[in-house]
Amino acid sequence: MRKLFSFKGEFFKNVVTLMTGTIAAQLFTVAVSPLLTRIYTPADFGVLALFTSLNAVLAIISSARYETAIMLPKDDGDALNIVALSAAITLGFCAFLQGSIFLFESELIKMTDSPLVGKWIHLLPLSVALTSGTQIMIYWNNREKKFRQLAISRAAHGLGTGISQCALGYGVGTSVGLIVGHMTGHVLGLFTLIKVNLASIAVSKPFVSRPQIAMNARKYKRFPLFSLWGALFDSSASQVPLLVIASFFSASVTGSFGFTAKVLSLPLFLISNAISEVLYQKITHLDSSRPAALRGYILGIFALLSCITVPFCLIFLTYGVEIFTIVFGSDWGMAGQFAGPLSLAAGVRFMVSPLSVVLNLHHNVKKGVGWQIVYFCTLTTVLLLYSQQSIELFLQAFVAHEVVLFAIYFAVIVWATSTKQSAGLDPAPAPADTLGTAMGHGSAK
Repeated sequence: MRKLFSFKGEFFKNVVTLMTGTIAAQLFTVAVSPLLTRIYTPADFGVLALFTSLNAVLAIISSARYETAIMLPKDDGDALNIVALSAAITLGFCAFLQGSIFLFESELIKMTDSPLVGKWIHLLPLSVALTSGTQIMIYWNNREKKFRQLAISRAAHGLGTGISQCALGYGVGTSVGLIVGHMTGHVLGLFTLIKVNLASIAVSKPFVSRPQIAMNARKYKRFPLFSLWGALFDSSASQVPLLVIASFFSASVTGSFGFTAKVLSLPLFLISNAISEVLYQKITHLDSSRPAALRGYILGIFALLSCITVPFCLIFLTYGVEIFTIVFGSDWGMAGQFAGPLSLAAGVRFMVSPLSVVLNLHHNVKKGVGWQIVYFCTLTTVLLLYSQQSIELFLQAFVAHEVVLFAIYFAVIVWATSTKQSAGLDPAPAPADTLGTAMGHGSAK
């Protein structure tokens, strides 16, 4: 166990590599945030929050979750067939989505009073394609252990988003700049990942064929049959608070909530996603070679994340309003009030979500679906019940729900570490050179 957590080991080396790119991106995001909050209004950020929420949910469906199976095959040829399968499903889904929007645009406009619909809904298919394509390439890079390239891509994404949002903000100063800037960052990140993988893809390309794609689709059918629904409930539940607030509260409240959640996620995302990206590779290794060590390893990571969470929450519970008004301007005092309770929700997610990569193992695909369905149903019920109350009471109910349900989630994860592989299932692959990790965007909640 001491060797597993050695600061000189491969795990921490890879985490630091990924964190380097994330630090560059997030530091720039933090640096431009005070400028963006003085260019755009809370209502503008509300429109962006709605756009990204819809994009996040649709991106989960777009590739049928086959991208999470990319790192499982022992052979690179099979993995590249899964890449091709995921890309084909994504393109088909986005074409269907664009056609549906074109045919039923007027009906969609009537269904909602959101400023997003009728103005930016036609950008959703392209945004979903970019998001899904990025996820697919991230999984391929994780398989190839190209952590440095992942760091560069993440930095390019953050820099591209921030620069374009600032430039467009001075030009038009509306939510147009925020949305287009968001998509520009995805374009740059995806381009970077594709460019550095042309050679490795070319080597395995001769092994790609329709029969092999169909064979791998059948072999990993558990992902669209089970993992897809769990992930869909998971992603939808993540967007429920914002969507409920947008329906029952003002645009300014929606923007303040969305912006606060984003600011709080910055320092935690820096650590949790880097850990989850590398953790999957370590988990698949332990699952195939030393399954008895899985539980102790997970508990050790949980203890580390808990030590980071406590001071983080104390800072925002005590000085949330002061931090937001000084850094982002007087218009963001409401966001500072939200920061205290929301830091607790962000903290409990941070402690548990990176560990959920355990449930991505082939024999554990079913484990988290039950919790995710319960989480979605109970969260939606609780928030709708409190939607007619004050925003303060609404947030208290939300935080209480998060603490209870994520405690249950942690118990499910620990239980999954002791579950033996079932006969006939494809075991987690050994740590060959072609084996990598899965991206935390998909696993970290």
